[in-house]
Formats: sequence, C-alpha cells, structure tokens
Amino acid sequence: MEGVPLKLLQNFVPEEEFVLEPGDMLYLPPKWAHDGIAQGECMTWSIGFRSPQAGELARELLQGLADEAADRVGETVYRDPSQPAVSHPGAIPAELVDFAHRALLKVQNDPQLLAMLLGEYLSEPKANVWFDAEAAAGWNPGQAVALDRRTRMLYDQQHIFINGEGFRVAGRDARLLRQLADERVLSARDGQALSEGACEIMSEWARAGWIWGV
Repeated sequence: MEGVPLKLLQNFVPEEEFVLEPGDMLYLPPKWAHDGIAQGECMTWSIGFRSPQAGELARELLQGLADEAADRVGETVYRDPSQPAVSHPGAIPAELVDFAHRALLKVQNDPQLLAMLLGEYLSEPKANVWFDAEAAAGWNPGQAVALDRRTRMLYDQQHIFINGEGFRVAGRDARLLRQLADERVLSARDGQALSEGACEIMSEWARAGWIWGV
C-alpha cells in the first residue's frame, strides 16, 4: 500500500483465525500476511526478525567497498607499453579488462575490511530509531552498565560493532565487550576490569545515549 511506512496488502482476506490468551505467542513464517487486532483491555505486539536479503547485503557491502577503494587499491595508473598499433581503436583491450579485474579483486579480498563493513551494516539501527543524547544519564568507569533498548551490539573474532560503528578489540576488553553484547548488561566488577581505552570509548557511547549506568 502506498504512502505508509509498512508493507500492507490492499486486499487482505484471512484464511485462518486464532485467538491468543495472555502469554500466548503466534509465530508466522516469513512472507505470511497477517492482521492482528487487540480485543478488550489488552495489547498486541508484533516482533520482526532482521534477515537481510542477498541483493540488499551485496549492495551495502559493495557501497562500502567503493568508499574504501581508492585508499585500499591505490592510484596505480594503467600502462600498456607493449601494446602494438591496433586496427580497431574502439575495442577495449583485454589487458585493460584484466587490470580492472585485478583492482576489484584487491579491494574485495581484504577479509578485515569485509568483516568490518558487514558488522557495521548489521548493527546499524533503522532510520526511524533515534537516541536522546541530551537525556543520557551517562556512565562512569567501574559502574555497572546496560545497553539502551534501541542499541544493536554485535561482534566477530576481532571486532565489536555498535549502532553502525566498528572497533578492533582483543584480550580482556574483547571478552568483556562480547559479554555485554550477549547479555546486554555488564556488572560493576567487570566494568572495573576494562582498559582505559575501552572506558573512554564507552564514555562516548554513554554520551550518545547508547549505554546507561545502572
């Protein structure tokens, strides 16, 4: 349906009906249309699971690679000193095609860059999500911390990702920040074990409203 932020069917005809009792949950597989109505003094909640499409994921990663291409590949100029005179000047030389291919492979074959771009994309909040930095309660090193309910925090073998930003981490900091990503809270005792650098970054997160002292 046009003009609305959700995907709504113009002509929806239900085939089955379920009445849920308090505490019940109905799971609908992807691409199943549904229409939920709250009856009486109750509320309905619809929870979606983020699963990127292959084309969408490729587009975002390629855009990120494009932004990094000049720095990663360099400014090597194509040269063809052995190219003889040609009778078809409009034809693209095979050597130039190979040069372009090698340039693409060079930027795509950087596993650290791809890992960073993927994590930043997957942790990026949706466009309608915002954080109130002015109302942020802040966080002090050594204080227990909790992620804001809107914060997306992920990790891989070498990075931490939070709300579209990526950081390389290692050692104890990596273990504790992964724990924060998994459990969404970190005790005061664990917070005291973070390095000075990790505390500085988390203080920035607190000022942005991404984490809260508890």
